[in-house]
Amino acid sequence: EDMVAMFLFMLGHHTKHRVIKAVFVRSGETVSRQFNVVLNAALMLHKELLKKPEPILENSNNNMWKWFKNCLGALDGTYIHVNALNCDKVRYRSRKGDITTNVLGVCSQDMFIYILLGWEGSAIDGRVLRDAISRRNGLRVPQGHYYQCDDGYSNAQGFLAPYRGQRYHLTEFRHGPNPNTPEKFFNMKHSAARNVIERTIGLLKGRWAILRLRTWYLVKTQCRIISACALLHNHIR
Repeated sequence: EDMVAMFLFMLGHHTKHRVIKAVFVRSGETVSRQFNVVLNAALMLHKELLKKPEPILENSNNNMWKWFKNCLGALDGTYIHVNALNCDKVRYRSRKGDITTNVLGVCSQDMFIYILLGWEGSAIDGRVLRDAISRRNGLRVPQGHYYQCDDGYSNAQGFLAPYRGQRYHLTEFRHGPNPNTPEKFFNMKHSAARNVIERTIGLLKGRWAILRLRTWYLVKTQCRIISACALLHNHIR
């Protein structure tokens, strides 16, 4: 129980090992070893904790999703801070100048279905998605089904993006006139449903401070931590 408590404390508060040593009265070696034991155990639950995709049925009464028969969920990329080696910092520098990894998140109406980790912050979202669908154990989209995405991705088989050049974000519809064309109406419904991935990522970062702040963990370890946080998010949900 102490091992799990230390692990969750570090993820939830982004606490350094020396603080954990004082709070739990453990040596630095014990803190580091037990952190990795729990991290490895959490990652072993990968298949059990990732949600299986379920398509929206034709008779769905969910007001946000009933417009999108056979939709499996939504996807988007998000940037999370990493501690890259000096020789790698150029590749991991995002367009905002932060040293980050570009994480692809795919979710259902409330839980993560798939996550792809490790891409540099300089990588564009479309490239990360192409990698996800080309991997042997990557993101799979059954025939006749699809995921929603924003206009940063291409509209292609298995992926439904909004109309470009039209109002899209929900705030634009809340504070503007009602949609008066089929394209604007579609974008309004698309935005309302696709917003689930933004809320899910927001909840993930809100729950685990280690994903919001600059980290001292190197890229490989931080990516494993991101994966564990997503799995724990699903478990809590």
